[in-house]
Amino acid sequence: MLEPIIYDIGRICKETYKTSENKEYTPKIIDNNIWDRITPPLLRIPFDCPREVMGTLTINNKKKVFGIFELENKSITYYIVNFGKYVDSIDINNLIELNPDLVIIGDSRRLIKRKELIQLIKVLREIISPNTAIYFPNALPWEIPLLVYLGVDYFDYSSAHYYASLGYYFTKNRLIPINSKEREGDEMDFIGNSNILNHNKNIINLILNEVKYGIKEGCLRNIVEETTLSDPYLRGNYKRYNPDLRNIPLSKGKKIIVSIDENDIPEVKKYIERIKNYEVFTNTIVLLPCSSKKPYSHSKSHKYFINAINSNNYPVEEVIITSPYGIVPRALEGVVNYDIPVTGKWSLEEIEFINSQLNNYLKNASKKYGHLNIICHLPDHYLDILDEDTYKNYGDYIITSNGNPISLESLENLKNTLKNLKNQYNENQKNLRKNRKMQIIHNYRELAKFQFNKNFIPEDVIIKGKHKKFFIKRENKLVQICSLNPENGLFVLTYEGGKLLGKINWVEVNFEIKKGSLFAPGLKDCDENISVNDEVVIIYEDRIVGVGRAILSGFEMKKAKHGLLVNIRHVNYDN
Repeated sequence: MLEPIIYDIGRICKETYKTSENKEYTPKIIDNNIWDRITPPLLRIPFDCPREVMGTLTINNKKKVFGIFELENKSITYYIVNFGKYVDSIDINNLIELNPDLVIIGDSRRLIKRKELIQLIKVLREIISPNTAIYFPNALPWEIPLLVYLGVDYFDYSSAHYYASLGYYFTKNRLIPINSKEREGDEMDFIGNSNILNHNKNIINLILNEVKYGIKEGCLRNIVEETTLSDPYLRGNYKRYNPDLRNIPLSKGKKIIVSIDENDIPEVKKYIERIKNYEVFTNTIVLLPCSSKKPYSHSKSHKYFINAINSNNYPVEEVIITSPYGIVPRALEGVVNYDIPVTGKWSLEEIEFINSQLNNYLKNASKKYGHLNIICHLPDHYLDILDEDTYKNYGDYIITSNGNPISLESLENLKNTLKNLKNQYNENQKNLRKNRKMQIIHNYRELAKFQFNKNFIPEDVIIKGKHKKFFIKRENKLVQICSLNPENGLFVLTYEGGKLLGKINWVEVNFEIKKGSLFAPGLKDCDENISVNDEVVIIYEDRIVGVGRAILSGFEMKKAKHGLLVNIRHVNYDN
């Protein structure tokens, strides 16, 4: 019924049951010609009824909650979910066997304010195909963003009709009575019920359009945050929900806005999962403040820091202290792009999170090198939150900034501190230059580990160009293995890079592919941990034959019945 094309936790899908000229995109209002063909069971299960009553009614309704009808020369099967609050009563095997095109949520008005909403839709999305639509009747405008975030595709105008008949009009976040005395002189005082209805429908349409825009731009979460703040029940469900992180890219390539729940947002959770195994290059670590401009190295302040650090040609690990990510090694700065309100004050949650992440980082560094040189080139309000006593256990804890890290005095302190450390090691300039070159390659290898959980870049790699391209030598010729995408800071594979990577993020096909598109019928198997937009390696008859970019997560690919799965970039059957 649907073909997913864009994910941002929630999704945009193309309707496939229509002729090509009439195809539309969800989330949207369900078509009347579908709505009219759905026959609900006569016995609705009360939400809070005893489990025994629910069981009896479920048996009576068993053949009535499933239906099929013809539409535009296609058969559409539907399934009505109505178990009251007993979400655990869903017959998973039966639902898999039925394989419906459309799942309809029963008793939606009771469910919307209950924690069972999260459990139900999460279970459904884990079971059903990505081509199956979920329809949530009677939703109010401010509920739609959260429902799309959970995985709902279709809505209706029932709430617009109902509340117009009662004399209420919608805003994005509220119901307002037409006859409110506080609103005397408001233009809505002078319109009739038919115009109220049209207004309410328009508000729903505006919300749906904004949600689609949010998915395209990677900011659906922000719309959900805005609309749930006005309703404690919606807010509670938003905070309960743990989305499938495979349904967002590792790096969006667009600035994310962080305003609340900084450390709990999916983008940060995904980053934290990957950074745990980061390996430092040297035992000298310079802690730096973040900047509003991203990547940090493009900002004025970080250009000062980098010039001061590079003046000694002494390799160090640069680590940016920031919220919401905690810490960002210079090697990974290209994958984080965000804005957050800056007040000069840290919350207790931010302080705890930053110290936790930094402590883990220093602990791993200490396991490799033992004694560390920790140089804090930070403003006072950063220094105030760091757990100095703990970090001193890892080695020398040196503060080089005098209040303002970009002052001439502070920058000179940083230079002199690094110069003294350099003199202690008595390394000649040739070895230092070699180490600096090795560190650049090390940083890219750590980026590869972050992206693929495997380092596939050889130590003798050759890096060229402003937009970095990576080559290896083969038979006295340069062979490109990957390039760096300047938008999201991640690697883009060539066929040769895919061979070096091996069976990571793999997609196995059942036919000889060509450059272009891989659709569901051509899939044999895949790594279910693939995320949306991941670089993937394509395998045919036990050998790597191509590389591409995933449209769906691996988990969803395995359940897909039709639709595009992978954009195939390079194919080679010669090797």
